[in-house]
Amino acid sequence: MTDTSGTAALPTLCRSGNPDAPALVLIHGWAQDQRIFNALRAELAEQFDIYSFDRRGYGASILPANLSLEHLDVSQLVKQIGKQITLLGFSQGARIATRFASHAPELVTKLIICGGVMDGYVTDSIDIHAIDLPHFKTLALAGELVALRRQWLAHPYCCLGMDDQSAAQLYAITQDYCANDLTNAAGHDFSFPGNVYQQLLQLQIPTLFINGHYEAPPRLELADRYTASSPDHHKTIIQGAGHMAVLSHAVQVAQAIELFAQGSAS
Repeated sequence: MTDTSGTAALPTLCRSGNPDAPALVLIHGWAQDQRIFNALRAELAEQFDIYSFDRRGYGASILPANLSLEHLDVSQLVKQIGKQITLLGFSQGARIATRFASHAPELVTKLIICGGVMDGYVTDSIDIHAIDLPHFKTLALAGELVALRRQWLAHPYCCLGMDDQSAAQLYAITQDYCANDLTNAAGHDFSFPGNVYQQLLQLQIPTLFINGHYEAPPRLELADRYTASSPDHHKTIIQGAGHMAVLSHAVQVAQAIELFAQGSAS
């Protein structure tokens, strides 16, 4: 993996894979950093020119957490890449990916949503795995990071479908989570102008939804409804996986991405 370090917006930008292949940008989720994609990056190294980074307020990023600016960070990255991209957002990272795709659809050839959500989508399902963000925020503001990390690792998103190796990797990543997004109001302000869900339905960027078998019902519902709108959209369920499929089942996730890139997703 190469540290490109060439942009003020993304000082932790890393590039790997095949520089002559199509560009693939990976955006990580909440309480993580780009290491969540290490196994997936290795699986896709021959097929893609891969870019990832630590989002504002996460990992090694020195930038203050600010959700409202993150799609603009992606815009700066794509200008640096200099070509159209396939864009993958995992979990909360899907919110950033879809915001960017609605902002600059001409730059996104394909969109991949892994266990993610979209601004503007209203679910009919009960979210049995809902994250109690106010509780985690209280822990963060009290400086109770040890308790916050322990409780997050006990959440179904972090437990279901995980083997010992994947759990150990997630544990290591989580120990570096400092909750900067929860102690900065801009880091957990989810308001965004416009309805991204409706905008993307109209734009019809080919989209693949990848969910684990144990994913939360609202995220499965989103995939069902979105893919029903066009034959250009696809979905796949990773058997035995939970929310962290990109980590625990990287081989299967990579296979789904490769099929989608080749235009043969089921």
